[in-house]
Amino acid sequence: MPTTKLRTTALLACAVLALGFGPCNVTRNVEVANLNLLHGFDCDPPVPGDGDQCRVADRVDLLLDHILDAGCPDVVTLQENVVNEFVQTSATETRGPLESTVALIEAGLPSLAEACGFTYHVVFDPAGAIAGGAPRGIDEELILSRHPVLEAEERVFYSPLAPFFNRHALRARIDHPVGPVDVYTTHLASGSDLAGLPCGVQVILPVACPAECVAFVDTVRECQAKQLAAFVEQTHDVPQPAFVTGDFNAQPGSNVYAEMTSRGWVDSHLAAGNGECDPVTGENCTSGRDEVGGDLEDPALNTSSRIDYVFVVPPGPGSRCKGDLLRFDDPRVPFASTGLFAAEPNPFVATCGPAPDDVCWASDHSGNLANLACGPPRRWH
Repeated sequence: MPTTKLRTTALLACAVLALGFGPCNVTRNVEVANLNLLHGFDCDPPVPGDGDQCRVADRVDLLLDHILDAGCPDVVTLQENVVNEFVQTSATETRGPLESTVALIEAGLPSLAEACGFTYHVVFDPAGAIAGGAPRGIDEELILSRHPVLEAEERVFYSPLAPFFNRHALRARIDHPVGPVDVYTTHLASGSDLAGLPCGVQVILPVACPAECVAFVDTVRECQAKQLAAFVEQTHDVPQPAFVTGDFNAQPGSNVYAEMTSRGWVDSHLAAGNGECDPVTGENCTSGRDEVGGDLEDPALNTSSRIDYVFVVPPGPGSRCKGDLLRFDDPRVPFASTGLFAAEPNPFVATCGPAPDDVCWASDHSGNLANLACGPPRRWH
């Protein structure tokens, strides 16, 4: 849970910002933070009970600290949530018992509410009901919203490993003061679930390449990106902007990235004036930290690519939010600017590192944050 020092500092800052009339973060901005949280099951030895998922409880506590430090954003989207107690990694090896990151997050929400001045609504589908009973496991999307949730749904994507493993996207329509805002979050295929194979190749059971994809031309991940874009276009029917977040497992310039930007969707990180990822220094990168090698306890950046994004679908006619993405030097930014999120080694303690010191990173990824001003119309970058 948030540290006492951080909680006290945040409460004072929120009180000043709200001028005594409400909870933390009462601006008309729409703020969306995103992070691939890391399931951590690879950190477990093969003997049940011997693992800790890369210090998962400590990492969730650190995540809550980062949320509070960012001024309690309107929405937080998270990938790689764990709900299965055990994971079968081979015919002879089982990892577990595993802690549910969803349960850990929910357990920390009362403490976070004390500091933020409101309780986050949790959008999650543990039974797989929204997804039609699709198997749940160690890579589930979750959305936290400070505002009421009007509706939620999940879309299952093509996977050559279906029905044993699925990729999907979670959508929530948020009742934001500026009007209904749609938020989508996903985690597209990685090499571990055959992202680079041609769509339609038979692996275990026959799984047809979807009609919206090109069989044996699109890769698995490229097909999922097309399905994500279609999901957004089919369901985003309000004038307010939408946010499409997640771990896309694809760098700028890739076909997956172009599937988003070719529609006019804005890469919030670059639109706010932030630099591109420098693989040498790790600046502006989101991925590459090696959890198995102990990098979560190393204060070095240890990131080398940018594969996590918050894309913004621009507002349409009649939108009550026609603002732009705010960077750190804009006077309208009271807490967090558009850019990276949870991207510095534990800033809430004097020293971080191996236990008994506090953990340095909440995840093997650094996250993203988009801060969209909903005041008078201004030029999009």
